[in-house]
Amino acid sequence: MSTLKEDQDLEDSLATSSYILPQVILNQLKPIIYSHKLVLFLDIDGTISEFHPDPAKSIIKSGTLNTLKELQQYIQLILVTGRSIAQAQKLIYPFDWNIAGSHGLELSYQSRLSKLIDLNPEQFELLKNYITEHSNNIPQTRIEIKDYSVALHFREHPYLEHQVHAFALNCLTHFQDFELKAGKFVFELVPKGANKGSAIQQIIQQYHLSDHYPIFIGDDLTDEAGFQVINTFKGCSIKVGTGNTVAQHRLENVTQVQAFLAEFLEILKAQQQQLLLEKLHVETHSVIKSCKST
Repeated sequence: MSTLKEDQDLEDSLATSSYILPQVILNQLKPIIYSHKLVLFLDIDGTISEFHPDPAKSIIKSGTLNTLKELQQYIQLILVTGRSIAQAQKLIYPFDWNIAGSHGLELSYQSRLSKLIDLNPEQFELLKNYITEHSNNIPQTRIEIKDYSVALHFREHPYLEHQVHAFALNCLTHFQDFELKAGKFVFELVPKGANKGSAIQQIIQQYHLSDHYPIFIGDDLTDEAGFQVINTFKGCSIKVGTGNTVAQHRLENVTQVQAFLAEFLEILKAQQQQLLLEKLHVETHSVIKSCKST
């Protein structure tokens, strides 16, 4: 049986040749950008924020935040993350943006909070207690207790993969309202039914965004469900980094995502400037025509 590291090494060798420059993707999208309303779904960790062994110490660069702020003058933005909404809000402070958090369990849209799936709070309390009481079974693992899930990180000790996986599977035998999500050096126990794909689909349908062209950028296994939904809606799906994917395009890293967002913003600014010039031309022509008629 292969390990996550062995699978990743193989995927890395297959994927590195398929990276695309941000400008290439955006050039392909220009006709759509010029003719459609747009909605951008955007993952956080590994996409616009570099990974940190301690998730609480992750940051989003101020330049990226400023770009995202400006982008929202032209498009809809919804962050889609495994972090809770509360955790994500700390990363984007002082901004209050749309967030689908906890792998699609909760949503803050236009500052209104809602749950996209039901949670059994009693089971969750029991799960947290069980993991805390048995944490000696997974030493050197970073246990992250979120608002609605528990993540078991082993990024600093990848050799613990099988041990952490076995422990997580054992937890599922006792708490069947939860399911296991595998990520980059992490196993996470989340409520059944919570996934980014269903969250994106609900948001598009519930908030009448089906007339918007959807774009989703993410980097992890948990983003694949989102890519599938975006592909179904005939949108643009972009995978960051290595690994097998159903996404249509691939950017190399967080830096390339930042470049994509910055170039995206410049295209939207140029489009608006062109529209303003065309409007001014029409108005000027109308005034001249009116003067001649008098």
